[in-house]
Formats: sequence, structure tokens, C-alpha cells
Amino acid sequence: MSAEIKVFKNASLKPFDQHSDAFAISGQDIIAVGSWSELQNLVTAQTQVIDCEGATVIPGIEDSHLHGYMLGRQLSGANISPEHCADLAAVHRKLREHASSNPGWVRGFGWVGGAIEGTGPRSTLTYKELEDAEINEPIILTDFSGHQAWCNKKALDAAGITANTEDPAGGQIVRNSLGEPTGLLLESAVKLVTQVMPRPTRSELTKAVIRARDILLANGITSYTDPGLGPGAASLDDGTASLEVIDVYKQLAKDAELNLRIEVMLLFGGLGGTSIADVKTGLEEFGPPEKRSRGYQVTVSQLKVFADGIPRSRTSWMSQPYDTHPHGSLTLAGSNEKEQVETLHSIYRYATTNGWQIGIHATGDETISAITDAAEQNSESVKFRNYVIHADFIKPADMARMASAGLGINTQPGIRRMVGRAMEPILGKDITLRRERLRDMQSAGVSLALSS
Repeated sequence: MSAEIKVFKNASLKPFDQHSDAFAISGQDIIAVGSWSELQNLVTAQTQVIDCEGATVIPGIEDSHLHGYMLGRQLSGANISPEHCADLAAVHRKLREHASSNPGWVRGFGWVGGAIEGTGPRSTLTYKELEDAEINEPIILTDFSGHQAWCNKKALDAAGITANTEDPAGGQIVRNSLGEPTGLLLESAVKLVTQVMPRPTRSELTKAVIRARDILLANGITSYTDPGLGPGAASLDDGTASLEVIDVYKQLAKDAELNLRIEVMLLFGGLGGTSIADVKTGLEEFGPPEKRSRGYQVTVSQLKVFADGIPRSRTSWMSQPYDTHPHGSLTLAGSNEKEQVETLHSIYRYATTNGWQIGIHATGDETISAITDAAEQNSESVKFRNYVIHADFIKPADMARMASAGLGINTQPGIRRMVGRAMEPILGKDITLRRERLRDMQSAGVSLALSS
């Protein structure tokens, strides 16, 4: 057994342990923590001793909402985030650089409309801004959230998107004053383009996971929840986060190459029009939720549902109107508000009845009220620790209701930092400043998790 032991010395374990400076591991277990003098008895000629040289050692970080596969996949495209592209000229340069070594469709990611010079919440990016890149291939550029895509004319043509193309359920083809598509696609409309793109090979899926793995481990993240793999991901980002990614995760784990613990959320129906039939069929085909066991690396036991969109797209269901749009709505199946709310309740009830923990994407306060109603009407669901994802805007009264119903919140302050006050023209200053009221959530007794 001694040959399997690794002993780490000269480590700083503060603030968790003020006195120890060494620890030992065997396999996946920490078997001893103490001073170096106390642990020297574990050392034999075969024991590997690692000198931490005073470095701080902490438990691995668990991120409860991290699109791991998507991170790795995006990084095989052109990075046009604000840190790399402050204006359109920089976007064009970055796209040309990527296209020069990657034939075929050009993929990019990370743009933030208001951060590109000459754009903002009231204006829209169009395919015409991409013409100066002088690239004779289809281009699809997803924003930092994965909920919007900026496409050139060739991509629209490849997808057959014209003035006569109807908006899909829960999505929007942004159009000019003549009704012609501008190149900006919102929510489920992104799928119109992603479904005609070349699909990644198994090797490309694996490389994406490995690329993400290396970045996460380098930053101390050893465990995460991947929030949305399955057929519903066809309208999220570049649409490739399929069920096959789960197989890739499990194969890497089997080959002892994953080095991460991953909880997977299944996604059926996507960003718009999800029905109870989508969820029933998907879960029945997958089978029962998997049970987490000691030493687990990949477990599938959660369901992801998109109940509304995002404020920037004006697709969150809000109690207050937007600048140029009404209140938004649920993006679930149903021809009216009543039917959509019933779809939400049916999905919630079915998931928990069949043993699935459910995480629901919701950014608007009306959406969160409806989810809280569903939780209150399914009191047995409290044991599953169901939760709302993002929870940008919440009515104060609903915070107490959520706490009582055992409904948690998983929110991402980093998104608020990134968007800043760019929502003010869309929602007004007062509402914008009430976004993600973390202290109020805590004070109300809501179980709160912060993630990336």
C-alpha cells in the first residue's frame, strides 16, 4: 500500500487548517493531514514526496453551472470577446485569421453587442457588418451567453432563411423595416442555422472536452455540473452539445483521462417550445436517473428546462414592459399564457415524480413566480433540491415563497459584471439595478449557489 501513497509537504492549508503543513493521498482518498514530522512515518523508498514550497493547497473547486464541453468547443473557433475585439475591424481581423487555417464554416464566440464600437442595446448587428471581413464562407458568431447568433448572408442562405421564414417557437429572426432578416438570430431561431452546419466528429468532441479539462484543472476546478446536454442543445451556442458528449465524458473516465467529476443535466426541447412530450420521451429513452456513487466521475441525474429567454433579447417574462416590446412570455409549448404555465407545471411534476432533480432557466420575475407556484404544488419535490438557474429578477415576496418550498437559486454574478448597466435602455435604471439581489435572497432564506 505504501507504494501507492503520495505525500505533500511544505503546503499552506490555511484557512482550513492553521497548523498542518503536509498531507497524504492514496488513490482518490486523503488518508492523512498533519505536520511533516507526523507524516514522515508514511514515507518509504517507493513513496512519492512532493514539495509544495509553501504554495496554498485548497480542496478542488466545484462549479455548479459550467458549460464544460461548450467551453472547449468554443475555443476551437474565433474568440471575438471584448478582451480581444473592441471594434468591428478587430472582429474582421480575428475572423480572417481563423478562416485562413480552418476551411469551411467560420465559427466565432463571445461577442457582447454594446462592447463593440458602434453597437448597443438599441441597435442590432447585421450581416452587412461582416461583409468587410471578405470571407467567402458561411459565418456564425455566438454571443457570450450562447442565446444569440450573428450570421453573414451565406449562413442565412445555407439555412434557407428569408423574409418568408416564420419565427420558431421561443425564438426570433431579427428583421429590418422591410421584413428582411438582418443576420441576428435570437434564442431558438439559432437552430435554423446550426442544424445545417457540419457536425463535429467524435474526435472533435473528445478534443473539446480535453481542451476544457486542461483549462479547468489549471484553474483549480475539479468538479462541475454541465447544464444542458442533449437534443435540446441544438439551439444553444453552435448546437453541438449532444448526448454523444456524455458518451465522450464516460469513455474518458473509463480510460482514466477525464480527471474531473461531472454532473450532467439532460436537455430536451431546447430554447423554445419545450413540451411535456419532449421531456417524457427523452427521459423514457434515457432511462432512470443515475445514482452518484463513491469515486464517481460522470453522473446524469438532473433535467434542464428553458422556461424563458434573456433580458437582452427581451425574451424574459417580466412583470414590467421592455422599451420596445411587451412583457415577454414563457418560451414553453402552448398557444397562450395559461397553456404555457400548465406545460411548466406538467414538466415539473413529471420530473420530480420520476426521481429527477430539475434546474429551470428563468430570468424574468413572472417566470420565477410560475416556477414557485409549481414547487408549492409539488411539496414532495423539496427532497430533490430543485432550483432556478440565473434568477435575474425576483419579486421580493417570491423569495420567501421559494425558501419555504425548498426551491433554490443558482446564479452567476459574473454575467451581471459583464453586462453591467447595458440593460438600462431596455428595462430602465430602477429595474436594472434590482438584478440578482444576492443579499436579499440570502436574508429570505433561499438556498443560494454562485457559479460561473
